[in-house]
Amino acid sequence: MRLPLIGGSYSSRSIIASAQKCINYYSENNPKSAIIPLTHYQRPGLTPLFSHGPGPMRGLFRASDTVGYAVSGNQVFKIMPDNSQVDIGTIGTSTGPVAMADNGVDLMLVDGSTTGYRTALGSTTLATITDSTDLFHGATHVAYVDTYLLWNLPNSVYFGSTLSNEINFDGLFYSGKVAYPDDLRALYVNRREIFLLGDVKSEVWYNVGPTATSAFPFQILPGTYIEHGIAAPYSVSSHDINVYWLGRDLQGEGVVFTFRGYLTQRISNHALEDAIRKMQRTVGITDALGFAYTVDGHPFYMLTFPAGNQTWVYDESIQDHTASWHQEAWTDPANGSINRHRASCMAFINGVNCVGDWQNNTVYYMNLEQYHDTVNGVNCPITCVRSFPHIGQARQAGTANMAMVDGRRLQFSAFRADIESGMGPLQTNGQPAQIILRWSDDRGRTFGTDVLQSNGAPGEYLTQPQWLGMGVARDRIFEVQHAIDGPAALNGAWIDAEVLGT
Repeated sequence: MRLPLIGGSYSSRSIIASAQKCINYYSENNPKSAIIPLTHYQRPGLTPLFSHGPGPMRGLFRASDTVGYAVSGNQVFKIMPDNSQVDIGTIGTSTGPVAMADNGVDLMLVDGSTTGYRTALGSTTLATITDSTDLFHGATHVAYVDTYLLWNLPNSVYFGSTLSNEINFDGLFYSGKVAYPDDLRALYVNRREIFLLGDVKSEVWYNVGPTATSAFPFQILPGTYIEHGIAAPYSVSSHDINVYWLGRDLQGEGVVFTFRGYLTQRISNHALEDAIRKMQRTVGITDALGFAYTVDGHPFYMLTFPAGNQTWVYDESIQDHTASWHQEAWTDPANGSINRHRASCMAFINGVNCVGDWQNNTVYYMNLEQYHDTVNGVNCPITCVRSFPHIGQARQAGTANMAMVDGRRLQFSAFRADIESGMGPLQTNGQPAQIILRWSDDRGRTFGTDVLQSNGAPGEYLTQPQWLGMGVARDRIFEVQHAIDGPAALNGAWIDAEVLGT
């Protein structure tokens, strides 16, 4: 009997509902002609492009002239087309996220302080922004729309803009959220519309041009309103016309939303929200970071929680929010512990998806052809974990007929992993790569001893890791785990189990 895998990570508040982990595997829909609906693939490994500056990496940006910009500690530098680095200056802070945008002539950089910075595209110097109107006092967010650079005024309802095609100011070029008096926490632009994400409610603005009563060209978009604010100001990101963020409103916080076609939808599921709630009650969630990127046609939204040491990834291609989330993690080779993904910032630069490291000064590219993370010169294994769902039916003992389990015991004769085999290199001891199976006989509360099987030496493609004679249990949960340094796609498993009388 096939034991399929449908969707990603879903560990409910109560394990009797679902106890499925999915770490470092993302799922992909197969064509209707395929035997199984979904196949799980390993996430991209991290290959270093370069290390530069004092670290950590705080921001990456692809300018309109295709040159990359980065902030490492307090050092700002350009990433040239050959990935060489050119220092352009320093800023007054050394930690925390930064934001960048350009208008085709100049780039503007803000770091949450009362100071902002500018550099002309093509220049190798960085300067402090000066404003004789006394309107600009630093910002946490900056964005571009229709020749204007926009920024928020921290701890207020207000936002402002530069003049058209220049980083100069007019004392009248500002406005504020008007529909609800909560502070503006994040400013974002998508499809030429301005998202003013407040503490508990948000608005959409657009460019109407100068009017008879105001030179400031932006007004609220009639007929649109968002009844949710943002809990983590740097969690906002977008893919195509989807804008994503970690939400807060007058009813609570910890729900992930997307805005598409003037409709706000919840895309987190109850299992993820349970994990977010536990972080919110212990270490907080306001530091969450959001990034959007594409891998082989998968539009991903990565939501990483620095204080919570977790990273969750949403796959828009799955289109079912109960099945579209998985976790991604970095394995510390010193102790084998699983931690959040290494990314603290992300941008598409020089033809690859680049990420900056939250701890050191390295920029990596996300490499689907590499099955480990190279961090600080050490190849760290990518630990893939996949738990299986509760088993609802099996063969009736003594017959060939299928029967519902209905709380009865199962006799397990065999478990065979349907996994890509013979593609990983030999281990340092000269033996083939291994895959671990373990199982829980208390519905997923605790798991027994790891039991290893070979995943095949290189070229042994028909290897089927198999475990035999696993006894009797009621409501057993299986889990496979490996750190194979090569392709190891997972379809699911086959089990040989019989439903007993009690």
